[in-house]
Amino acid sequence: MALARYGFIVKGPDLELIKHHGRIKTELFDMAVSGVQNVEEAMLVAQELLTKRVQLIELCGAFSAEEADRIREAVNDQVPVGRVQYSEAERERLQREFG
Repeated sequence: MALARYGFIVKGPDLELIKHHGRIKTELFDMAVSGVQNVEEAMLVAQELLTKRVQLIELCGAFSAEEADRIREAVNDQVPVGRVQYSEAERERLQREFG
């Protein structure tokens, strides 16, 4: 089976679980995007994404490795859970520009 159904979770202080979500869909690609404020909400969203038969879940760079592990546990490791990561140089740049 080809990879075609993705879930993406983004974390931000003013995102609302019920309000901030969307979908990008073509014949070959189907991605559900959800915004959350914290890891507990992300765990709920991840579980909901399983009901939509996503094949993998990606997390924005705001999630730590530990939070990714908690989300992976919340879905019983049924699908791969990855997260966006920045190189050391890019992390330093982010800190300078937004820190």
